[in-house]
Amino acid sequence: MLKKFLFLIAVLVFVSCQNSTHGTEIDIQDDNAAEQDYDSVEPDDSDSPETGDSDIQEEPLFNLKIEENAKNTLSCRLTFSTADERKTFVKYYSATHSGYKIGEETAKNEHYFFLWGMRENLDYTIEIYSDEETPELVATAEFHSGILPYSVIKPHLVTNEKDFVQPGFVLFSQLANPDTVEMPPVIFMVDTDGFVVWYFEHYLAGFAVLTDAEYHEKTQTVFAGIEKGLSMTEIPAEEGLEIDLEGNIIWKSPEIANHNYSATGWHHDYKLLDDGTILFLRGVYQGMMVTDRIVNLDRDYNELWSWGYLDSLDYFDLPDCADSQNEWCDWTHTNTALMFKDENSVYFNSLWLGFFKMDIDTKNIVWNFGENADFTMLSDHIYPWPDCTHDPKFADDSKKRLLFFDNGMTERFYSRIIEYEIDEDAMTAGITFEFDGIDSGHGWFARRGWGDADYLENGNIFVTKGWVDNDQNSSLFEVTRDGRVVWELYTEQNDDFMVEVYNADKFVPPLEFNR
Repeated sequence: MLKKFLFLIAVLVFVSCQNSTHGTEIDIQDDNAAEQDYDSVEPDDSDSPETGDSDIQEEPLFNLKIEENAKNTLSCRLTFSTADERKTFVKYYSATHSGYKIGEETAKNEHYFFLWGMRENLDYTIEIYSDEETPELVATAEFHSGILPYSVIKPHLVTNEKDFVQPGFVLFSQLANPDTVEMPPVIFMVDTDGFVVWYFEHYLAGFAVLTDAEYHEKTQTVFAGIEKGLSMTEIPAEEGLEIDLEGNIIWKSPEIANHNYSATGWHHDYKLLDDGTILFLRGVYQGMMVTDRIVNLDRDYNELWSWGYLDSLDYFDLPDCADSQNEWCDWTHTNTALMFKDENSVYFNSLWLGFFKMDIDTKNIVWNFGENADFTMLSDHIYPWPDCTHDPKFADDSKKRLLFFDNGMTERFYSRIIEYEIDEDAMTAGITFEFDGIDSGHGWFARRGWGDADYLENGNIFVTKGWVDNDQNSSLFEVTRDGRVVWELYTEQNDDFMVEVYNADKFVPPLEFNR
């Protein structure tokens, strides 16, 4: 009977952690006796041998601890032991947040769960289950999530048609307009309901911001570039890092004394490739002319491949930079590079010159996509070609559909999202999707050129409306193929500044959503 009684009371274990970074002692809750510490339970020698120490060790769960994550107070670490090897799973939720489920893939004695994706300042119930054909609730605990740091300026959800929205988290960094406002380097995630559920702060000696943040499903890590201001010209510091979801830095680049867009720094695009190497863009200066170089490095910053426009003057003509109105001649202004080593191709996007495909080995230009370039347009649109684009994406490995955030800076003076179907054999292109938001009141003009558009798993397109006119809101929105905005998040805007977003990444986190 005592063995059965001990099993029942193990189900009623309650733990409370009030933002402490230390493990919490576990109390057994017994309705028929005063509370007592588990370790203080004494065996009854007068009872049968079944009530000895060996039976206590056979309880389904012991050594339960919860520890707050100091790097991100919207998360905690859960550990416990089981006498026999078990696969377990955990559910955690609050009164206002349905929360998530996390399970183990293999049976074990020592169990570790990182519980994340919580909203701030809520009481979460944590339920631990045995992962059997008929799951059994083994223990229950509690955790109170922390408060967001001041560096996170919370956005505002303005539209959310849940039945039509891709479930997931949105990862982005915040920048300021005017850029004289220095924001702490932070990246964070919001959930579909617009709540911040994850953040990462990274302080350097000089002024810098985290940008180009992207979640990588294979490694379950976040990769981000560090955009360093002029104040860091003489300060050696990393210019990119990779972190796990707990906020631990698992890689950072070598420390270099430079700043963004310098001859040794990067600009616009800093990314991790599938083979684990780094790809970025670097400024090249010739007199008062600025052009670009695409650089592929290993993790130690050894150069693996590079190419710049000045290497191909048989294809590109040098510009006439005799313009008394501009101090610098911005010739190429490359803002995106895509490298597919298995296909021996690299693609790059120049704000002024078009979107190019290059052979990696020969470094020959295969084609240029844009007005007065290599493709024949099949659509009769009044503005058929993209104008001053950002961040082109292919829909899939076939590379037959191509998506642009089209700024319209020299032709239309309004921005749009536009998709083309391209045929490399026939060298033709046709418009398959366009959204400018004008008819629905969502129109905008990214005069400064910032913006991003991504394909989502449910077929929608996720858009970052970046540096816009001051009478508009910088926002993130999700649009359906029939042109309906079903989700939109405004960044903070007041009389002093506006939070701007250069790009964002929406992804499905490795969490099972509770229903």
